[in-house]
Amino acid sequence: MSDRRHEWISKRAYAIWEEQGRPDGRDAEHWRQAVAERDVLERTQASVDGREVLVKFRPKPQRPEMPRQDWVNPSTKAG
Repeated sequence: MSDRRHEWISKRAYAIWEEQGRPDGRDAEHWRQAVAERDVLERTQASVDGREVLVKFRPKPQRPEMPRQDWVNPSTKAG
């Protein structure tokens, strides 16, 4: 991780901690949130004039999860 990225994440995690009332024991959660926010920023790129935002990465639409092959419908289960 670059020093610049690490510094941004550190400052953002601290800001999140302050926004949430400085709770104890939630530093890992705040760090993960800051990393996620930075990742989103890095995936977008604003145009030179700032009027347009170009997305470098679009998340794939989520497909419904298929049931596992060994899944058994409880209503058809022999009892």
